[in-house]
Amino acid sequence: MILTHAASRKPQEARTIRISVMAPPKFLFLLVVVVLASVFVASNAEQPPPGRTLHLPVFFRHPPDAMSLASVADDDRPPLRSPLQSGVAHDSGGYFAALGVGTPPSRALLILDTGSDFTWLQCAPCRRCHPQLTPLYDPRRSSSYAPVPFASPRCRDELQFPGRDARTGACLYALAYADGSSSRGEVAADALAFSSGVVRNVTIGCGRDNEGLLGAAAGVLGVGRGVLSFPTQLAAATNNAYARVFSYCLGDRDARAETSSSYLVFGRATEPPSAAFTPMRTSARKPSQYVVDMVGFSVDGAPVVVVAGADDLALDPATGRGGVVVDSGATVSRFSLHTYAALRDAFDARAAAAAGMRNVRENISVYDACYELLPTARVPAVAMHFAGGADVVLRRRNYLVPVESRGRTYYCFGFMGFAPNSADERNTLGNVQQQGFHIVFDEERKRIGFAPNGC
Repeated sequence: MILTHAASRKPQEARTIRISVMAPPKFLFLLVVVVLASVFVASNAEQPPPGRTLHLPVFFRHPPDAMSLASVADDDRPPLRSPLQSGVAHDSGGYFAALGVGTPPSRALLILDTGSDFTWLQCAPCRRCHPQLTPLYDPRRSSSYAPVPFASPRCRDELQFPGRDARTGACLYALAYADGSSSRGEVAADALAFSSGVVRNVTIGCGRDNEGLLGAAAGVLGVGRGVLSFPTQLAAATNNAYARVFSYCLGDRDARAETSSSYLVFGRATEPPSAAFTPMRTSARKPSQYVVDMVGFSVDGAPVVVVAGADDLALDPATGRGGVVVDSGATVSRFSLHTYAALRDAFDARAAAAAGMRNVRENISVYDACYELLPTARVPAVAMHFAGGADVVLRRRNYLVPVESRGRTYYCFGFMGFAPNSADERNTLGNVQQQGFHIVFDEERKRIGFAPNGC
């Protein structure tokens, strides 16, 4: 899921591919999860040797103008660390990954989203398209582009509720949103290009009719756990040469471009010695999500006590509820109201006793705990504790979000809560809390790792 600081949106049912995901009450979700049962992935791809990695730069909101596909790091150098610009001033929470689409490759910037599977981008000719930073992808110029026919098994047998183009017979997809934003187009196969290799016959969506809220991105790179996701397709197309492992580091949202960077790496790269791993769980309700069990939080080393019976931080295999979803497309982490309130109150109690901090006692933007900070303020420490002994100590910028109000900068507690028994809400670890950590998604070993100071 992808969210920005705006009002709530709830997805509607699409006519061809149905979506049923509830949006939270205070955030705008750009829901790019397409409910497709599965997609056949052909195996006629270039075969890299075992242990190869693909490196992608990831930009927060605006990439440097000089960035080109040729500058992506190759296997003989460390991943390229691209400078970032803060998205806070632009009211955007997404990180953009750069890659090439088609043959010859056309440069595209896609929002990195671990919360969805389907990869799609805007295509020419376009009936309706939002402005984007890169040129509009034109599949007519790609020799490797191949629409998926409606009559093919890839569409008829594998897709749920596919549409059919009456003129061309192509398989269609559709995404719809309650505010009228949408993406509609054809399902196709094309090549995705990286400096270290080309992956052919990847199933993507070619959006011809798009309205809305993706900002300046060309589309979405879905890296969830489903059959449609790029990591799954990559493994299938290369005889598992990339081991169904990828990692990234999302640079600080407020860092200067020349001092911070982000990267996305597909393949088993060297793991930092400081990486702490927690088991990857599978939810029967939403098996394509990256779910982990949390033990709890602590503030200044003291465990946060949640109301008895209200703690849902661990997945319940019987119901599929509980656990925490690791979602790069979500901005702020969200937890059930009992958990969030306990964490917020524990932090506020310590902040009240800390020198240089004052709670302004009013809601600012979407936050309900905001502070004035002196430069010498002693901010309480917050840590997240995951199953398996993985302890993640957050930095100040991971939980105090700068917010401008009335010409002043306040620092708001960067978590949110959702109402109990919200049917489609899940505890979610968003990218504010992920920034600065090297995070490993290891599907092969069923684990997720966190290493501090990753970028």
